[in-house]
Amino acid sequence: MEKLSFQGKLLNGGRFISRGKGKHAVRRIDSDELIYVVSGELAIYEERSNFELRSGEWLILRRGREHGGLKEYPSDLSFFWLHFCDENGFLEQLPQHGRAARPERLTEYCLNFIAEQQEKEVDPQSLSLLFQLILRELQRSEPVPGNRALSPLAQNVFRIVQLRFMEPLSPESLGRELRCNAEYLGRIYRISYGETLAETINTKRAEYAAKLLAETTLSVKEIQSLCGYNDAAYFRRRFFRRYAMTPMEFRRRYTRGHINSH
Repeated sequence: MEKLSFQGKLLNGGRFISRGKGKHAVRRIDSDELIYVVSGELAIYEERSNFELRSGEWLILRRGREHGGLKEYPSDLSFFWLHFCDENGFLEQLPQHGRAARPERLTEYCLNFIAEQQEKEVDPQSLSLLFQLILRELQRSEPVPGNRALSPLAQNVFRIVQLRFMEPLSPESLGRELRCNAEYLGRIYRISYGETLAETINTKRAEYAAKLLAETTLSVKEIQSLCGYNDAAYFRRRFFRRYAMTPMEFRRRYTRGHINSH
């Protein structure tokens, strides 16, 4: 059967950046909503289903259904939100909760969508094309199992990375610190979080770099150092892999846009 293409109405979108206060409001809305988490974790429910969204994961909330936060916003949480109305059943093709196959592309398309939305003269056709690209990335995704068993060891490592990602962390150094075999640690971490420890570290560093590029006047070299990179070329490669542009291109393009926070 040929896949449906999206037919519906685009409403608005933005990016949420947490200040570590409050939690998602309890509400029902008359539109569908896409939430895509760039960093941190978002605990949210819809009707009787609970979800914990991590970096690179997305969730579709359907119109008319009650949803709300389950926990306080963590200080490192950042996510995109887009409101729209699906009018031909396109969303039935997608899992409700998925993990992006190419998070750097999905992030790029969401950033471009928001930037286009902020133009003085908004081009509806450009917005529609960008939204189609976003939906195409959702189609590439894998569904996230409803009940993921997280190893306490992996959770401990995840917390360490969130707090100390600027340090020279590796499976070997963390294995020594936690008194366990590095290979075993890496395997347990990947089973729990769906990515390697190195991927988590580099994602966290790139996201922090993006935040500093957009919100400060620090030089790229200073930001590179603050994010734990000694090699400028490697920093640029990792940043490009995450955002599909260089740090300077990112700064020029995304120092403005629709950002809200709590």
